[in-house]
Amino acid sequence: MLGLWSAGSSPNLMRLHTAFRTELGDVLAAPARLRTLGVEPLDFHGHATTEPSVICWMPAASVFFRDPDGHLLEFLAMLPDRPRPALRIVPYSKWVTVVQEANDA
Repeated sequence: MLGLWSAGSSPNLMRLHTAFRTELGDVLAAPARLRTLGVEPLDFHGHATTEPSVICWMPAASVFFRDPDGHLLEFLAMLPDRPRPALRIVPYSKWVTVVQEANDA
């Protein structure tokens, strides 16, 4: 999968990361596991988190973190649900609630 993102107006601004596709269970377990290893799990926006973010237009669950050299890495799992691009990026717990409410309707 190739992801292309806008980098803003600065001509020398470039942010790269490497994503590893994995199973949802691994992505869900990643924040706690990373913390036990002394690594700060990050959400889509680069803030510390305790759960994955969901990229709703895909949809996919992801957790970011930095390796010892500062490289940005991501664990990503595609979700079986239909995309909901209007939601943009949400915590996984909110995604589960939205999907459950849609299924109950």
